[in-house]
Amino acid sequence: MKRWTVLACALLALLVWSSTALAAGVKSKVSLDFYRATVSNKVYHRMLDKQLDVAASKTTAKGVRLDLVLTKGQVRALRAKGISVHLLRNSKGQTARQAAAAQMTSGYNVWRDYDGPDGFRAYMYDLAKRNPQLLKLEVIGHTGKGREIIALKMTQGANEVPDGSRPAALYSSLQHAREWIASEVNRRFLEHLIARWRANDKAVKDMLKTRELWFVLIANPDGYQYTFQSPDTRLWRKNLRDNNGDGIIQVGDGVDPNRNYPEHWNYDGEGSSAIQSSDTYRGPSAASEAETTAITGLFDRIDFRFQVNYHSFGQWLLYPQGWQIGTPTGDDPIYYALSGNKDNPAIPGFSPGLSSDVLYVTNGEMTDFAYSRRGTISWTPELSPGCPNCGFVFPDDEALVQAEFQRNLPFAMDVAKSVATPTSPVSHLGLTTKPFYLKSDDTYKFGLPEANFVFSYSYGDPQPVQVLALRSLGAITVRYQINGGAVQSAPTSEWGVAGSGDGEKYDLGTSRYYHAMRGVVTGTTPGDSVKVWFTGGGKTSDSFTYQAVSESTNDVLILSAEDYSGASPFPPHPGPEYLGFYEDALAANDIGYDVYDVDARGRKAPTYLGVLSHYDAVVW
Repeated sequence: MKRWTVLACALLALLVWSSTALAAGVKSKVSLDFYRATVSNKVYHRMLDKQLDVAASKTTAKGVRLDLVLTKGQVRALRAKGISVHLLRNSKGQTARQAAAAQMTSGYNVWRDYDGPDGFRAYMYDLAKRNPQLLKLEVIGHTGKGREIIALKMTQGANEVPDGSRPAALYSSLQHAREWIASEVNRRFLEHLIARWRANDKAVKDMLKTRELWFVLIANPDGYQYTFQSPDTRLWRKNLRDNNGDGIIQVGDGVDPNRNYPEHWNYDGEGSSAIQSSDTYRGPSAASEAETTAITGLFDRIDFRFQVNYHSFGQWLLYPQGWQIGTPTGDDPIYYALSGNKDNPAIPGFSPGLSSDVLYVTNGEMTDFAYSRRGTISWTPELSPGCPNCGFVFPDDEALVQAEFQRNLPFAMDVAKSVATPTSPVSHLGLTTKPFYLKSDDTYKFGLPEANFVFSYSYGDPQPVQVLALRSLGAITVRYQINGGAVQSAPTSEWGVAGSGDGEKYDLGTSRYYHAMRGVVTGTTPGDSVKVWFTGGGKTSDSFTYQAVSESTNDVLILSAEDYSGASPFPPHPGPEYLGFYEDALAANDIGYDVYDVDARGRKAPTYLGVLSHYDAVVW
């Protein structure tokens, strides 16, 4: 049954390849569509630098294949640069704009706007009114246009039980206005739980007696309503901040709410943009947007243990960290147990992993904020487009929408079931957590330093050794045997805590349930075989064995070129900006060296080196 006939279109704020008009403050009205281009890696980085809206990228034998949301002016500019750009069409032969117009004209079967009599706002008020024993509606903020930002608390006795008195999880969606499927999957999960509760499903009823599940179905009401305005606004992504105050929303307006959070906000020009016309414009300051402060305010009141933040499109299951590559968090065992990996994903057909590694680098992003600032284990499921080349215009098809919900349901339920026992999560994949980790159970992370503490050779004494341990175990002791001799012991201390000198920029101490514990092995000589393991809280870790190769007090210098010519060339001058100096000796997979960053003028640098690449020299 068709419910609405509402105008739906697409307008999006993007920087054209030649940005003269925008730089001069001139705004242009745009009509967006979905395009594809295949370019060289060099051209790809140039396109990123120009803040084009790259929705997806894939490396192929012919180059980097890009799916882009573009204005007609951007298309002309790209073609003038010799780049072949063509419209993407779905199985019906429709472009994204044509598909959106067709949905609007025929009347929506599934989709609903925010403001209408059957829109999301009215729906949430009615749902809470009909289920007072289970739902409590709270207005957690108002948008720049005055719309309510609404949260629904689900728990038995919702209106009597004080907020935050039970272990809590947050399910949020629709930060980006054009991602309609995100809110619909989230809404159906809410409805599913209500239906199961009303059907006297014992497992669901027991769960809702002991947990709070919060739902923010529309985190960006202004932007979402704008996508229903006409076929020209359907692909709008941001909120509706009027950046130049002229009273008209068009090119150059809006802030990306998912780049505005106070966590590594403004860290670099790759994970977000300072350019207003960019679709990843971070805003004038951290948490400058009403949509952001509504969510951070909710986090201030509720100690969420888990969060699921639905987006589209792409079929990814992403989790922190997003601001820097190759750095799994201390709580990675919980993430892996509930997410799985590419070989065994929690959502069929999805690729799970660190968002910076699996998809791209971000900063000022919600799940990084939730985890790093509030200790909330957080995910971003990037949902399916629904059909080939459909992109953000998911088909208005009940069967396809329901299938997408069903595919995501087991993961959403796992999160809800695990809220009371985060360190012993319930995973339908059968994955479990352990008290100690010398290396990750996720084979895709074996090459990452903070996921693999096992090494085969040592080039010094004392030799640092490390384990990831549950915080609840208490004091951790390192045990070791040299050449099968007597067991020796040494204390450990937490590594990577802010202010400890162990790492200036990547604070492992933000992990909530696990922490990296480091001790040292002493008394070895070259040729010795050393067995190492850890104990604590009545538990014992696995062990590993390494060979002592040499004893040297010589310093080691490593020079590493950073990505000063790639997607984020800031500041804009040639040559590497930072040099990394490592103390002691360099061993394969070693973990025990202090890092000092010095800029080109000899000053202590404010930027963490991250994963080293393109070695210029190694001096012993």
